[in-house]
Amino acid sequence: MLFNGNLSLRFKPTELQYFNWLYGVAPCFPVKSSKINIITDPRKFYDTITERFKNATRRISIASLYIGTGVLERKLLEITKENVLQKELRFQVLLDYQRGTRGVVNSKTLLQEVINAVPNLCSVSLYQTPKLQMSWSKALPSRYNELVGLQHMKLYIADNRVLLSGANCSNDYFQQRQDRYVEIEDVDLANFYSELIDEVCNFSKKCSVDGKIYHSSYSKEEMAKEMNKVILKLIDKWIRTQERKLTSQRNLKESNADTWVFPLLQMGEFKITQDEQATQRILASTPKGSYIRLATGYFNLTEEYAQTLLRNCKSKISLLMAHPNANGFLGAAGPAGGIPHAYSLIAKKFWQRVVDSNQESRVSMMEYERPGWTFHAKGLWYYPPGSGVPWATLVGSANLGERSVRRDLEAQALIITESSDLQERLHEECTKLHEYASECGKELEHRETPLWVRATVGLFRTYF
Repeated sequence: MLFNGNLSLRFKPTELQYFNWLYGVAPCFPVKSSKINIITDPRKFYDTITERFKNATRRISIASLYIGTGVLERKLLEITKENVLQKELRFQVLLDYQRGTRGVVNSKTLLQEVINAVPNLCSVSLYQTPKLQMSWSKALPSRYNELVGLQHMKLYIADNRVLLSGANCSNDYFQQRQDRYVEIEDVDLANFYSELIDEVCNFSKKCSVDGKIYHSSYSKEEMAKEMNKVILKLIDKWIRTQERKLTSQRNLKESNADTWVFPLLQMGEFKITQDEQATQRILASTPKGSYIRLATGYFNLTEEYAQTLLRNCKSKISLLMAHPNANGFLGAAGPAGGIPHAYSLIAKKFWQRVVDSNQESRVSMMEYERPGWTFHAKGLWYYPPGSGVPWATLVGSANLGERSVRRDLEAQALIITESSDLQERLHEECTKLHEYASECGKELEHRETPLWVRATVGLFRTYF
């Protein structure tokens, strides 16, 4: 179904030839590196989206797990509402139904004020996995029904700018929760992600002026079938559109692009697996002497990723994850409080496989720990052989784990660049994340795990 790409468009530098297959997997958006803004601080992330939403003139689109109800979130929405009213621009919001309606005061009740103020301009949609349709949504406790599957994409669009992140639109993520934030200014890329949000919204519940939530017209069975068809059609359309643009000699000469962006989606429940396929291919195909640095807020590699890293990968590997003290679930009430221990146990078991296969010199594991901060960053940086800076990065919402691959809706992008300036900025971003990291392999071997966590982690591993 998808184009294989014109051979004349393939990457020419040796350092990038390992990515030529991408032209057949996802649409390619060539951009200038000067149009890419890398943010490394959560407060700057908040300031940036606030400024963008305040000054937008055509559209604002948000895809997030939820929107918080604190002072910062209310201020952001008030600024956005005023701009929407003044300029009559389109305001689209996509959240997860379970997370967005949790509690008496929640994302939905907060957004209701905006809906009532600009009913013809504001659209709020709440995605709910088909597995929780009907009675299952009420049968499980509110916090635990989220384990079944979520709208997990994090996209913030203002006019022709799209900011990709793993951060939710919430107070913690605006202050002392470390994530990644990459803003790209490109009209075609912004249109692609905007259309993606539109399509998911069509399969989601709708919030109305009367305060009610209206269900999608699709049944559980229809949704699974139709969403696969619609998303694949969207991907294919944009592959073909970008292929035509890239083959235009005039466009090639005028673009001066030194960077290429490939959007990658993961919707395992609907058999959309671009991100999984691309990540596996990168890990398995990069050459000996290269260096791949990986990060995840929640370490829970799929068995496929683990086997690829240990059996097929030739690159040197560094895995960065949250220390239990930097895990967002630390101190949570009930069983959720054991989640940091569960991730440590999973990491410990993977490290034992590294040791058993005698690969400690090639694979290292690191933990982020910073007083008062939590760690939620995820992604990949690829350093070609002999290079001290990365030439490619994978950024977005996916965590390399079971949930991301099997259950949630995820949006990623693989960014490949020849720009020495952007390479340096990517290296600086990666280095900053590692400033509060230390190797933990040996320490994991001796870390204790509560008995009840050890007894249950295997049963529920695919749910977190």
